[in-house]
Amino acid sequence: MPKLYGCIYNVAFMKQRLARVLFTLGTICLIHSGVQAQDPQYSQFYANQVMLNPAFTGSGIGYRFALNYRAQWVGIPGYYKQTAFAFDMPLYIGNTTQGVGVSINNDVAGEGNLARTNILLNYAYEIPLTDVRDGGHTLRLGLSGGIQQSSIDFFKLRFPDQIDPQDGFVYQSQDPILNTNRSRIIEDVNAGLVYYNNYAFVSASVEHLTTPRQVFTDFSGPEAKLPMKYTLSGGMRIPLGDFREPDKLSITPVFLAKMQGPFFQFDVGTYVNIEPMVFGFWYRHQDAVVALIGVQKGPFRLGYSYDYTVSSLTNSISQGSHELSLGLEFAKDPRKVKKWRSYPCPKF
Repeated sequence: MPKLYGCIYNVAFMKQRLARVLFTLGTICLIHSGVQAQDPQYSQFYANQVMLNPAFTGSGIGYRFALNYRAQWVGIPGYYKQTAFAFDMPLYIGNTTQGVGVSINNDVAGEGNLARTNILLNYAYEIPLTDVRDGGHTLRLGLSGGIQQSSIDFFKLRFPDQIDPQDGFVYQSQDPILNTNRSRIIEDVNAGLVYYNNYAFVSASVEHLTTPRQVFTDFSGPEAKLPMKYTLSGGMRIPLGDFREPDKLSITPVFLAKMQGPFFQFDVGTYVNIEPMVFGFWYRHQDAVVALIGVQKGPFRLGYSYDYTVSSLTNSISQGSHELSLGLEFAKDPRKVKKWRSYPCPKF
């Protein structure tokens, strides 16, 4: 029996080592060759609306804070970790409604700590098309710009020349990549627009208008750029209770489509709002099914979601993805809130 336990332990250990080796070698290949990188993604994409589309900046009733954390595919060594923070507020200048804010996004992948941080300033301008009594048709235009800083710790990576056939990684690597720059800062610019009325909304945005180059070394060619990302989302809130208080009991079917380089993703699902609780369920094409539970009370909003992997990776290997969101929203001067237009976009 002890031999059996030892055998099982050795098999598990070798599988873990193999996963680490494959992940590391894959990372090295990506760094040495020209690649088209992709952005991180969140399942609770409406919990941080400024990150989804700069046109949402200042669309809340007052000062608004959003914090998101995502742990993706936690069963894989060096799994993907993402954190996002945003602050925005409306500005009522004369007869206009505008919005300003700041957003900070960070993601870390792999044992080499391949990390990226975006710091963006956001601005939006609202154009009322009709009065609320005539449908509340409204258009918002948004723009964001700032910097993207990326870094990697090459000394935490494993290279082929470190491998001994019997003892594994025992040698010191002589790879010239270890003597290259490990950090870079580049510009980043995004734009978007949002249309909404009393019951429906549509959001469209384009990110990375400058297609920033994604390299740490001179080994990668000029094609190693971050492609522009096109995002289209929308939905409709269907009140099930008193029409004068549509947020108390309602369902909101939604969709999200994203295209970046050769990659395309489509999400579809629905939110069920039973104040103060929110429940959500949606499907990400060929990737995952997602379940959400959230609560909103006063200015506080808290949500948790779990992604169950349905791709060929399988959930038994990935062990799914966990995501948390926290939001705070405080009303501004009551005399100015009269200008605020309620919109049907979800908040998780």
